[in-house]
Amino acid sequence: MWSQKNFWNNDRGFIWLLGIVLATVIMTQFSVGFMWAEMLFIRFGFFIFMLIAVRASVLSLRTKGIGYAVSLALLILSVVLVEERSNTLLLIHSSITTCLMIFTLILLVKQIFGGDKMTIQKIGGGIAVYIIIGQIWTQLYVTTFQLNPESFKFESGTIPPEQALRQLSYFSFVTLTTIGYGDILAISSFARMLVMLEGLIGQLFPAIFIAKLVSLQIEDTKRK
Repeated sequence: MWSQKNFWNNDRGFIWLLGIVLATVIMTQFSVGFMWAEMLFIRFGFFIFMLIAVRASVLSLRTKGIGYAVSLALLILSVVLVEERSNTLLLIHSSITTCLMIFTLILLVKQIFGGDKMTIQKIGGGIAVYIIIGQIWTQLYVTTFQLNPESFKFESGTIPPEQALRQLSYFSFVTLTTIGYGDILAISSFARMLVMLEGLIGQLFPAIFIAKLVSLQIEDTKRK
């Protein structure tokens, strides 16, 4: 039954997740513009992802119902944002989306580090989590840009609105991996705070994940 062999209990699902998040990152770099219709398409994709995540989780029926309701509310809010470009609504949408993605990450990490054996599927899941972190910060950077386009400096000026999604997704992963080419700079205090947090997480997560991986491998070797 699907309820017994769901995404979270089947490690093979991590490979599918890795493929999905990689495809999402690649698609942002082929974005033709930061148009509201395009953002609606992206948000609809997030809605589908949340439905799958909630349906496949081992949460209680009541908690799943809350997840469905919140996901539907976000989709409705996305449609409203196409016509009503309100900063307040934008902040509400961004805040709820970020919280849901963080909650999903927690479920993923618990599944990856659960049990006493690290599989290749779980390693793929760990990579997917790392990429999702970059996507969360992309969402935060895009929201920051929408509220204040002067928050970032791009080449000799601000980021063109039609390039915001593509450039800030790139900026997020450059920051997460602490490469820091310097072609895009955070200017506002809030944007700089986000950059510092992402840089810290980008350093700490791989170190913690590798340490846990080595620990599980050592324990598995001792048992054998």
